Amino acid sequence: MPDNLEANFLKEVRKLKQKQRKLLMWRVGLILLLLILVSGLAYSFYRGVSILFTGNLTTGIATLTLSILGLFLVFRLLNFLIRNRQDIEHRNSPLLTSISWQFSRLQQVKRKYVLGWGLLLIALIYQSNPSLIHYPINNFIDFVVHKPAPPTLNSPWPWKDQAVIHPVVANMPANVETTIESVAKYIAQNESNPYLQVKAIHDYVVSRVTYDLDVLKTGIRPSQDAQNVFRTHKAVCEGYANLFMALGRSMGVDVVYVSGKIRRDLAPIDLIPKLFRLLNSDYDWTNHAWNAVKILDNWQLVDTTWDDGNSSEFGSAYSTNYLMIPPQVMSISHFPKHLNWQLLQNPEDYNTFENKPVITPQFAIDKLTLISPTEYQTKVQKTAEIKIATYPSYQKRIVALFTKVQTTESSSWDFPSSGDFLEGDKNQQIQQQDIGRCRSQMNAAKETQISCQFPDAGDYQVFLFSLEGKAKVDFLGQLKFHVLTR
Repeated sequence: MPDNLEANFLKEVRKLKQKQRKLLMWRVGLILLLLILVSGLAYSFYRGVSILFTGNLTTGIATLTLSILGLFLVFRLLNFLIRNRQDIEHRNSPLLTSISWQFSRLQQVKRKYVLGWGLLLIALIYQSNPSLIHYPINNFIDFVVHKPAPPTLNSPWPWKDQAVIHPVVANMPANVETTIESVAKYIAQNESNPYLQVKAIHDYVVSRVTYDLDVLKTGIRPSQDAQNVFRTHKAVCEGYANLFMALGRSMGVDVVYVSGKIRRDLAPIDLIPKLFRLLNSDYDWTNHAWNAVKILDNWQLVDTTWDDGNSSEFGSAYSTNYLMIPPQVMSISHFPKHLNWQLLQNPEDYNTFENKPVITPQFAIDKLTLISPTEYQTKVQKTAEIKIATYPSYQKRIVALFTKVQTTESSSWDFPSSGDFLEGDKNQQIQQQDIGRCRSQMNAAKETQISCQFPDAGDYQVFLFSLEGKAKVDFLGQLKFHVLTR
């Protein structure tokens, strides 16, 4: 009898231990599940706030409502389980018992411990990914202070009749260019039109500053603050944006510095020595900076770096392509860190940004429409078909060239944007890169139909150009095609 008693006792102990282990597993799993659920709902709430700040009220309010409703239902369920803990435990359900037990413990935790652990959690999140803290705060500040919103008035872009350096800048006396403030004052005194004032600031920056290619080649980065750029007349994108902002604010114009990224295939990687690229393989070469400026209560976008004509690597002449450019055109190549500064009615995510066809402002200036393909990268068997719609009186001819991606490191910077087409040094460069030419013709619907016959499988880059007469050429954009192995 004592032996049976001992055996039964040990059996009951084993059952109790098994039950405790099961409850522990349920509790651990429950905690992970709740963390995932609450994190997802919290992120949904954050996205709703971000979308709301960009001006998309319908989507923002809908996202916020759903996330708040989800959080409310979760906490209502937990409250029910805690209040009915005793009744649940009598039903002997491990899951419900674990839930009610776990959250009844929360009622006994002191608030100071909750606050302490919460602050520690926020600190850990900040250390692992600062952007999760920075972006919501900066988006909120942008919304409250600057209130960025899509423009309701069109800017003078494209500047067809004024695509020359503003006379105030072109004829500025040397004794004026002593300080940023004196230059700003001179522009304000000699130009009253608010749009042309901003154009004069833009023109001063692009005509006085040269892109500092040594920064890309050596990695040595001088100070990019406005005063240093004004003094040395050299800068990278950060310096261009800082000087533009300093001049604008000295005139009382509301100007913002915008940081973000450009398209991966538009980054001037070829200007950076290969050894330097290898030594800095973790650096993001797509980082970029530009500006937003408020004119007549409308925000406009400006990129003085990409309009700089002083360096042949960034164009062969002065440009106004990125001066108050429409947001939908800017969004093809520029992606701001804070989505507010897309200035779009429906903000886009980064994947959408990278998947769009790469077309230049000239494409929009020429009023062209890319019918197909609709994405940047397309899979084909052997032939790529590109279709572009033009308006009836369009006089230019659209042509395309292609190169295989694996064998070259070509980019849009390798091709001319204006001047003689396929002549001189550029002709030698293109021949060396084994460039193929696509067939281009006008179809019955007055659309330009381009057919590219690729010699074998692999990835190909196709570059689009418009020809006017025998000499004038404009770069229109680029597409990628993956030729499948048959």
